[in-house]
Amino acid sequence: MDTDKTKEASETPKETPEVLFERKRREARAAMEGPEWTEKRERNEREKESHGEQIALDRQLAEIATQKEKLELDWIALDDQRKIIRAALAPILEREKTAEEEEARLEIEEAKTGLPQPRQEIEKTRWAAQDKRRSAEQEKWGWQEKLFKIEQAIENNTQKYRGLLDQEDTAQTKLNALQAQSGNV
Repeated sequence: MDTDKTKEASETPKETPEVLFERKRREARAAMEGPEWTEKRERNEREKESHGEQIALDRQLAEIATQKEKLELDWIALDDQRKIIRAALAPILEREKTAEEEEARLEIEEAKTGLPQPRQEIEKTRWAAQDKRRSAEQEKWGWQEKLFKIEQAIENNTQKYRGLLDQEDTAQTKLNALQAQSGNV
């Protein structure tokens, strides 16, 4: 049993000379200051520490505000691009819709026509309408791909912005608590 105690004592880490000296110095200071001066010194140390934390939080809030402003400016630029693409896409979608309606109308007319000659003419016209529709679709897909990328960038920026809002709220809450605490001291 004595060997267990010896083993435990040898396993517990001992204070380094620096840590031991600092602990003894604090004890000596507290003993010589007395309770009143110790309380004043500790209060001053807490105020200095609190002030340093407030400065760090103010810097963090300023950095967050800068990052938010950059994301807001990016959103404006991306939204302007999105509006331009939507404006360019509108007539293409209208051409596609018109071509689809023309194609559907010609299919019905072709089905009603029994004679081969007029049916071939209608079929050629329908093929031309299909070509117009395909052309509009090809053009539409290019614009939609650009629009998708822009909307994805807006969504990514929105997520970053909301993360910054969370960080800002946390920092502001800490700052308010420190200010209230320093006002009570």
